[in-house]
Amino acid sequence: MLFSSALSVLALAVSSVSAHGYIKELVADGKTYKGPVAGSGKTSSPIRQISTTSPYKDVNGPGMTCGRDAKAASLVAPVTAGSTIKMSWEDHPGDTWNHDLGPLMTYMTKVPAGQTADKFNPSNAQWFKVAQAGIGSNGKWAQASLMSGAFHSVTIPKGLADGDYILRHEIIALHLADKKGGVEFYGGCVQLKVKGGSGGANFLNGVTTAKFPGAYSLDDKGIHVNVFNGKLNYAFPGPAIAKFSAGTSSVKATNNNSTTSNDDETTTSATTTTKSKPTPGSGKGSKSNDRRSIPGWTSRMHKRYLGAPTTAAPSPAGLRACTSDTSVPDGGPETKW
Repeated sequence: MLFSSALSVLALAVSSVSAHGYIKELVADGKTYKGPVAGSGKTSSPIRQISTTSPYKDVNGPGMTCGRDAKAASLVAPVTAGSTIKMSWEDHPGDTWNHDLGPLMTYMTKVPAGQTADKFNPSNAQWFKVAQAGIGSNGKWAQASLMSGAFHSVTIPKGLADGDYILRHEIIALHLADKKGGVEFYGGCVQLKVKGGSGGANFLNGVTTAKFPGAYSLDDKGIHVNVFNGKLNYAFPGPAIAKFSAGTSSVKATNNNSTTSNDDETTTSATTTTKSKPTPGSGKGSKSNDRRSIPGWTSRMHKRYLGAPTTAAPSPAGLRACTSDTSVPDGGPETKW
């Protein structure tokens, strides 16, 4: 009976840690567009298709632009400047997004004159940030809402110049980011044609932009961080959110170590600390993945994010000695190490 129960727990753990995703749907100007399933078939869509739902780990790799092996889409979705678009994510058809720790960020780049969004290669483009969402007033990451199939809303800035754009929507999963290199990137790109913008030809003057790859480092405070150690004053990576006005732009001074948010985005107060400077690990059972010394880390977190525990299951006597804790980010009683 114990052996059967252990297998059930292991199966659940493996299912949990295998969850990844891609952009399922886009709603722009009242029209809904289905996203192409990662690595499978063809869909008429403004959402670029990626080859796999697996996490992207190489912060300097080409997959940081629009996702691994992203292919140009066949449609360009019209959208009105100042309006709100919505996007949802899924792991695979019929299964919603399954991670809940980390920010959602959105960037845009203007397609050069004479080109169209469905033909443009943005690998060397300059991206400006239009939105970022972290920890809300309820103490939960915005990412967590995607687990119920909810849409994430982003406002297309009114100050843009009319024309074709690529929008880069990104989830950064931080459940393993206490180890340097443990961060997981999930990105997707959408092809848009903006109309009704108030910006002129020089609307990007003064705006801080970034390239993908190149915008992030594995040493950034928002990339290498322990999200389980109490409350977190999260530092969003990348440039600040761009601000536009009357054809010119200004943006708040920022750097990757900033601990403040821009516009209406939220973080929580207080700080986080780690006991050491860990290095990346490999393999669910490797010694480098043993997080029992990390403050706030519990057995339930280990099973959910890494699979089977790194050590043998405790004896019945040991189980009776364990303590129970329900004040954890994803709820439910847990065993403290």
